[in-house]
Order: sequence, then C-alpha cells, then structure tokens
Amino acid sequence: MNRQIRCWFLALTTVVLVACGSGAPPPDTHTTAVIIPQTTKVADAATRTALTSYNAGSGVLTFAQRTPALDALNPGDVLASEPSTAAPSGYLRKVTGIRHDGSRTLLDTTQANLTDAITQGELNADFQLTGDDLLRTEGLPKGVTVTAQPRALHPQAGVGEQYGFTLNFDHTFVPLQGPNATGTIRVDGAVAFNVGYGVSVGIKPCFELPPVCVTSFQASVGFAQSSHLNITGDLHGAVGDAALVGSQYFKPKVFFIGPVPVVLVPKVELYLTAGGEVTAHVEFAASESVTAQVGARWTKGNGWKDISGFGVNGSLPPPRFSGSLRPRVGVQSRASFTLYDVAGPEATLEAGVKLDVAYPRTPNWIVNGFMKGTLGFRVKLPILGTLASYSATLFDISKELGRSGNTPPTLNLTTQPHTVDVGAPLNFRALCSAAGPTFGNGEFYAASDAEDGCPQVTATSNVDGALTPDFTFRSPGDRTITVTARDSGRATTQLTFVLSVVNRPPRLVLNYTGDAHQGTPYSISATITDTNEGSATDFCANTTWTVDAPDTLRQVNGCQVEVTFGTTGAREVRVSTHDRLGATTRQTVTLTVLPPLVNPYPKITYAGVYDREAPRLDVPGCSPTSVVQGDTLNLTWKRTSCSGSTPGPTKYYAVVRLENPQNEALSYDWTLYVTLGAGESLLETSTQAVFDLYNSYGAAPITTPCRITLTVSPPDLSRSKSQTVWNGRCIYNNGTIIK
Repeated sequence: MNRQIRCWFLALTTVVLVACGSGAPPPDTHTTAVIIPQTTKVADAATRTALTSYNAGSGVLTFAQRTPALDALNPGDVLASEPSTAAPSGYLRKVTGIRHDGSRTLLDTTQANLTDAITQGELNADFQLTGDDLLRTEGLPKGVTVTAQPRALHPQAGVGEQYGFTLNFDHTFVPLQGPNATGTIRVDGAVAFNVGYGVSVGIKPCFELPPVCVTSFQASVGFAQSSHLNITGDLHGAVGDAALVGSQYFKPKVFFIGPVPVVLVPKVELYLTAGGEVTAHVEFAASESVTAQVGARWTKGNGWKDISGFGVNGSLPPPRFSGSLRPRVGVQSRASFTLYDVAGPEATLEAGVKLDVAYPRTPNWIVNGFMKGTLGFRVKLPILGTLASYSATLFDISKELGRSGNTPPTLNLTTQPHTVDVGAPLNFRALCSAAGPTFGNGEFYAASDAEDGCPQVTATSNVDGALTPDFTFRSPGDRTITVTARDSGRATTQLTFVLSVVNRPPRLVLNYTGDAHQGTPYSISATITDTNEGSATDFCANTTWTVDAPDTLRQVNGCQVEVTFGTTGAREVRVSTHDRLGATTRQTVTLTVLPPLVNPYPKITYAGVYDREAPRLDVPGCSPTSVVQGDTLNLTWKRTSCSGSTPGPTKYYAVVRLENPQNEALSYDWTLYVTLGAGESLLETSTQAVFDLYNSYGAAPITTPCRITLTVSPPDLSRSKSQTVWNGRCIYNNGTIIK
C-alpha cells in the first residue's frame, strides 16, 4: 500500500555582500537622499516604443526613430530602461557611440554598473510572486502539470497553507548502471509553494576611483513549500538522479532609485531528487518542517563569510520495507533572479527524507530529515562589478525524525509437510539466518527479528507438552503445535499448526534369483525397512512365511527361508510382517516350479558370515564365530591381531559349504547390498571362494539394512545355485566403496 509523504520545507535564502573599500559602514537606517549624475538618462515611453532590437552580446540598440531622450545622449552617458517589447528585461547600458542611419538611431553600448548611474541612493524592494506574475512554465515532463492561483487568493510566503503554485508530478527513477542493477523507484505526488524576494542596495560617494561605491548589497529569497510524496519501489542497485519537474519564468519586477529603474527578473526551478541504495522493496512516508537561511557576506578585507542558519523537525508513520536499503527522496528549489538581463545570485535548497535500514540492528530503521543549502554567483553582477567568484555548500545537515521501537519477532511456516512418521526424529528448531529467513532445511517454521536477528523459539504440543529441539513422537495422532518466539525486548509472537503423526506400515522387498526346481531347496529373503523402527531384528522376529502343501519351509531366520517345492507349476510363497504398533504389510510371490534337476549338484549345504576376532570365553584370545542373522556388521572397525584368530585381511568374512561330488570347477559371485532411501544399492562384489568384507574408514559412518548374496555356478549354468547368505545391518561410510 502506498503511503503519502507530507514534507514541509520553509527556507529563507539570504545573500549579503559588502564591497568598495575595507571597513565600509552598514546601510543607514534612515532614508538617504538620492543623487543622480547628469550623465544618467532614463528611457521614456517614446524611447522604449522606438526600440526595435537589443543585442546584449554586441551591445547594439536599434531605434526606429529619434526621440528627445535619444537626442540628449552623449558618449559616456548611462541609459536605463524599464522592460519593453524589444528588451523584456530592461537594460542598464553605458553609451560608447551614437550612429544615425536615416531615421534610425543606433547606440553602441557596454554593460553599466549601478554606481555608474547613481551617486547616492537606496533601494529596498520586497515582492511576493503570485499566479498573476507567472509568464510560462517550461520543461514539464509527461504527466507533470502546474496550476497557479491569482493574486486575490495568494497569501504571503510562509503564511498558512494557501499556496500560490502547485506542481503535480509522477517520476520513475531507475538504478545506476551495473551488472545487477534492476527495478525502479517511483515518486509521485505534488508540491505546493510560495516564493518571495527581497533586494536592498546602498550607494554612496567614497574616497576611491571611481568615487562612488556600493556600501551594501543584500538579496534574499524566501520559500514556503509543502510536498506530498508517495514513494514505492522494488529495486536492486543504487539511485542517483535529479529530475527537473518544472522551470517557472515570471514577469519582471521594476523598482526605482529616484528616476532610475532597477529591473529584477525572477526564475524558479524545481527538481525531484533521489539517491541511495535499495536491495528489495520500500514504501515510506514522513512529515517534515524545515527552516533555513542560506547566505554569505562578502567584505573586501575578509572575503566570503557564511551567515547560514537552519532547523529541522518532523514526525512519521513506520515505513514498510524488505531487504537492506538507504534510499532518500527530496525536493530541490533553485531560486535565482537577474538584474536587468544579467545573471545575479542563485540559491538552492534541497530538503527531504532518507530511510536507513539494517538487519539485524537496534533500531531496525531510522528516518532522517536532510537539508542542503548552496549559494553561487555565475557571472559578475552589474551592480557590483567583478567580485571574487563564490560557489559553496553552506550546510549539509541531517536530523533524525524517528526510529523504530522494538518490533515483535516474525514466525512463518515453511513448506515442510505437516504429516510425519511416528518414531522418526524431528527438528523443532526454527530456521533463522542473520541475513533473513530462508526455507528448505527441514524445519517446520522460520523465525526472524528485526533487532536481534534470531529470537529465542520454543515449541509445545497439546499432547506431549514441551518439545525438545530433536523430538520423536511415540504414538500416532494429530497434535496442535504452538510455537512462541521471544526477542531480547520480551516481545513475543505465536504460531500454531496441526501436525499429523502417522504410523506407516513397514516396506517389504522379497529377494530371490534363479529357477526353482521341484525337490531342490530354493532361497528367498526379505528386506524390511520402516522409518519408525530402528532394528531389523525386530522385523525378522515379526515376519511370518507360509506355503501350501506339499511345499515345505525351512526358516533360516525370520527374514530368510528355504522352500522345497513338492510339485511343479505355479506355486505361492506368502509373507507378512508388522511393526511394534501393529501396522502390517503382506506380500505374495508366485513362482513357476520346474521339474527336478537330473544333476542337482552343486548343493549349498551352509553359508554364513563369521567374525575372525570374536573373543573366546574360556581362555584369552579369539576364535572365528558365526554372526547371527539380523546382527550388525561394523565395517568401519579396523582389523587387529588377536591370538587364535584365523588368517585374513578383514574382521568379517562370508563362507559357503558345498556338495560337489564331481569336483567341477565352480565360480563364485558374492554381492553386498545396502538399503538406502531409494532402495537397494550394490556396495561390493567378490569372485573369491571367501568374501572378505573389507573395512571402510571415514568420518561420517551410517547404519542401514544390508544383505549378502551368493551365486555358485558350475560349467553348466542351468545348475547354478543362488541364495541370500546373510541379512542384517551394516555400519559403513556413505559413498565409500568397500573393497
């Protein structure tokens, strides 16, 4: 939502200059008698009408016909004129030559100073610009409009809220060039303002050459300004721009020192300024009151001296933003006037607001009002002659308008599913980063705090009470989870959500290879996993196998059987298992049983896994011991030398005993499978008669279900025998091949 900024700017720009001799006295408070030399002439109405062209560059004035005033001119005289059609700003010129061309009169002139035209006198002029004074407005961008009130509705500058001029604007600032600069900042609204000018001049005789001096010169520009701004944007980058939103030209103002006209031509330029950096979204507003005096005093002995003063105050509603940013927006007024058609002083006041945001920080945001006042003389003044050039920033100040108080933490749900398994470890920490919350690490919620960064977070369940950071639910059912975030300022925020705890049945995979023949034991094993259960042995104990007569079963353990089929054709083997909470999984496999083998050899009479370093109970030392089905093989343990242990490079090994009465050459194909989340993966193979399960060293071992299979093949591969030798769990290093 856009918010409206209301900025009040009141500035008084004052320039005070004193020249022509050191220690010149200040202007007298009483009225000074006016002394005009005989060499000063004033263009009357007939002379102003007769002027057809005026070239300030060449100094040539062309008159269509002669007039008594022109006939009275001599070289060296000064001619002063009010504005006319051919010279809309009037002029103050010293005559260097007079030419006649038929009825026309041509004057060659140079720029004159007031001290050339006046020996003694004072000018004290104050005027307020109104809508009646506005001649034209130039440079309006698209969407910018200007309205002006007539004099009858216009108050004095800085009085009340009835403003003489209103400028409506809508401007979009783009970021400065850069590889990652994107987005825009938009500023729209209106600025209403009044402008008033004051000019004072004192001229007296002095003991210098020429013997006439300007004893004082003072010019002032007063502003009363009310700005309404809406500032919104999504930007990544820096902004630095000043957009001209209007140049206003006003009618000349004519004042007199005795009979000599002094012509002032006012001009006001308004700029919309923006700067700073934004990395996300911003909306902010402020109300600001500014008073300022921009000025400088010049003396021949001491040069320029700053005489500025200022004050800032205001209030504001809280801004809205995301990201880190330091944007600023202001309105710059450049007020100037010319003396006749020659440039005079220019004063500039820029005032606005800037937002400073940092995360995390106390305070999170600060809004400052800023003011910058500058003063300059672009060319020499016709009143004073040439002074030392001057252009300076007289002040550039910032005052805090407001800052954030302690804001409560924020809590947001992540995309983590709210259905979880009973018995599975869960993370009840809050996801939090000092750079701002980000999702995706398995947390149910994210927390952040503008001042602290990461607040303290606790979670409770309506069934289980307080939840530890790593918590496991032991029973299924819905829970209402209440999360509380608390910052260092004791501000709190709560979030509730429903968590469904479910008990999924075990996952059952049957493993078998080769053809089944009548009368020959056929090996089938089961790989059982369950996210809720931690021990494969429990599942083997809870597993039941069944067949139909005349088929028979020999159970190696709960997870492995040998089936001897009593007939040929399609035969079923059924298996079921359940977890500790009773969730059951059933599976049936149908095999096509072939007639008995003519030659049943080789026959596997025994196969299993042994531990070379199992300690003996009767005497010190070790002896090879069978590892029971369902146990755990820690393949990260190093091999040690233990008295009585059998030779071999590893702690664990798998062996097979066979009946091979024909002494056929046999081949062996051992495989070690591990079960990960996506299913079984091959971890190691061997073609030796003994399968040495090599150690795998590493820093991040994991434990998963595993099994070892064997296929023994004679030259006639149709008589190959396969079975699962061992089922259980293995500890190994993930991603490391066991060799």
